[in-house]
Amino acid sequence: METKTVHFDMKAMIPKPDYALTLVDEIADEGINAILVEFEDKFPFDVTAGIHHPCAWTKEEFRRFAEKCKARNVELIPLLQSVGHLDYLLKYPKFRELRDGGPEGSSYQWCLADEASFELWRTMADELLAAFPDTKIFHIGADECRMNVPCERCGANRLDLYVERVARCCRYIQEKGVKVLLWDDVFRKHGEEKFAQLPQGVIPCVWMYGTLDTEYIGRMAARGLEFWGSSSIQGERFYHAMGPQEPRMDNVDAWGEMNERYPQITGHIGTIWGRNQCQSPYKCNLPQSLFMVSYLAETLNRGVIRDREKFIRAFGERFFGMELDYNALITSFCLNPGYAEPIVTELKDKAPRHRDIAEIWYGLNAVDQMLFYLYSGFANNESLLSTFLAGMAPREMTAAWLENVRRSRENTEQGLAELRPLMTKYFPEAVWEEFTDQRFRARLELNEYWRHVISAAALKWDENLKRL
Repeated sequence: METKTVHFDMKAMIPKPDYALTLVDEIADEGINAILVEFEDKFPFDVTAGIHHPCAWTKEEFRRFAEKCKARNVELIPLLQSVGHLDYLLKYPKFRELRDGGPEGSSYQWCLADEASFELWRTMADELLAAFPDTKIFHIGADECRMNVPCERCGANRLDLYVERVARCCRYIQEKGVKVLLWDDVFRKHGEEKFAQLPQGVIPCVWMYGTLDTEYIGRMAARGLEFWGSSSIQGERFYHAMGPQEPRMDNVDAWGEMNERYPQITGHIGTIWGRNQCQSPYKCNLPQSLFMVSYLAETLNRGVIRDREKFIRAFGERFFGMELDYNALITSFCLNPGYAEPIVTELKDKAPRHRDIAEIWYGLNAVDQMLFYLYSGFANNESLLSTFLAGMAPREMTAAWLENVRRSRENTEQGLAELRPLMTKYFPEAVWEEFTDQRFRARLELNEYWRHVISAAALKWDENLKRL
């Protein structure tokens, strides 16, 4: 395996620039030799000035990140989406005219019949290549594009327009002497024969995050094409500390089998999806994913892991300097954050190495605990709603539930206040605030709603007593 890659999704809760430099060391130490950086609005493009995220890095910070990668022999691969996943741009009035379907169309992808969309992409690509002059490989995305959006300007066959645009972007990058990667799924879904219309040397990245379509992978190999595989090493949307890791390991194992079978697979990308779109809630981030980064690196460098418990014990001793229990790591983080608390607390307080990762795990596990408490309270309230509305809940009952509502808010607010100084050591304050706002605002508003419902139920109980 030539290129062993981890995906740095900057849609996510990104680390502070200085802290990110230490993550390059940790990734390189694990045996990864490339990092695929998906910038979106975290890169300060001149051509899109004024729409950058408040936590976007400066060009100087990106320069230092690139220098660190180079010093550790980690290839930095820029990713600039060429067709879809463009909400971060097209949501702004300034770029509405470029939307597929016209100004009132979806902000997801742009119109491929509009020359201005290519010119904007070309200018952005030039800015990235200027910022990273050592670039040898460039990823143009091109995944999950929609073929059924009505657009008066796109009168031709939409698949033909797509392939023409993708091929044009590939040629533009290749003319700079740079290799081109792209995601394979649109070709896989709409016509594998269309691969033949791409310029020679373009490398498709086959992403399959569950059961692998081994027949398709075999056909790709039979074409004689060089291609890469791609697994999902983190992307959990319901839990934040870790999420279920066994499906992630299964996916990496399956790709490990393919790597051993097909020499045409010359690279692999372990993706860490920080969120689905730029306007979706945050899911996960690079530092919290270091366990699966290690699992992926071990697989790509030494072959499929046959004894997971042995690997996890070795990982704990090597990475943290402490023993890690398999069931604690794999089960507790996602199914019982309360049970995981003493485990991550001990890591946070006592780990001789990589205490930064232990502290991030601890903080995100605490988030899961607070959310678990809020969810369980709401579920019980829902089941009692008819009792509350009918005024059939006795005073003792409503008093107990009002106390539960009060504690829910106070415990959450206190917990978040205590986590803030810990987590903002590693993440910008604005992005931590954005994360906690996404996860807790609606739930605390629902908690306030229940305070009104239960308070009204208490008054109604009193009124019913007076009628007796």
